[in-house]
Amino acid sequence: MLHSMTGYGSTTLEINKFKFDIELKTLNSRYLDNNISLPNFLSSIEIEVGNILKKRLLRGKIELRVKSSSSDGNSVKFNQDVIKKYIKDLKNISEFDESNLLKSVINLPNSIDKPEIIITKSNLNNFYKAIHTVINNVISFRLKEGLNTEKDIKISIKEISYMSEKIIGLSSDHKKFLKDQLEKKSQEYNISIDKSRYEQEVFYYLEKIDINEELVRLDSHLKYFNDILKDKQIEKGKKLGFICQEIGREINTIGSKANNSKIQSFVVEMKSSLEKLKEQSLNIL
Repeated sequence: MLHSMTGYGSTTLEINKFKFDIELKTLNSRYLDNNISLPNFLSSIEIEVGNILKKRLLRGKIELRVKSSSSDGNSVKFNQDVIKKYIKDLKNISEFDESNLLKSVINLPNSIDKPEIIITKSNLNNFYKAIHTVINNVISFRLKEGLNTEKDIKISIKEISYMSEKIIGLSSDHKKFLKDQLEKKSQEYNISIDKSRYEQEVFYYLEKIDINEELVRLDSHLKYFNDILKDKQIEKGKKLGFICQEIGREINTIGSKANNSKIQSFVVEMKSSLEKLKEQSLNIL
């Protein structure tokens, strides 16, 4: 089953009358890109939290936001005496705009008291459990998104495979048509031709436009792509991306070698399906 790199999860946790809102979002990225925002009193565990995210989420742009607030509503207290003194002193210094004075003062030291929280080992264990809960939510989200992406990917693979089969039939008829045309032209010119040399030239020309090897390799790449989809390995997006590149090379070569309008039209359709496949693969873990 495929895992998307897009995911979301959230939970809340209460420790010593403090409420923690934990939110985790993941987006597609070529590598692991952790962006962690924790309250200041939890900054010492940022590396440990990052290691947990790396181990369980593997890859993607990961944003973890943890906000804390007092669950009893007394998260902050204004030091009125300190604030009044600040305002009095500032007025003595200069004519300040009173409408904006308070906004400035509350950002000055000791204007606001924030209650401190003491994190014990038991508290930390509960916090880590909450982090794992959010990660589980994200993984469930990723699996659900991956299932939808897998359906779209299989449609694109079937489209390319179907058009490849059509080209196989057209290619055989096209080579026979060209050979007959060359023989007809040589007879019309009514000139003496070295039959052995003529056959060599015809063979060389037909080999030059032959796309059988490309079609065989294309079929092999498509089968390998399907095998990777069925593989139990979780991280497979990069591998699928590499296979898409190989599929693209074969399709481009078929288009450049096949001098046939019907084949060219199928090549265009295959390229369109391949672009969808590439976009879908980019969001696979």
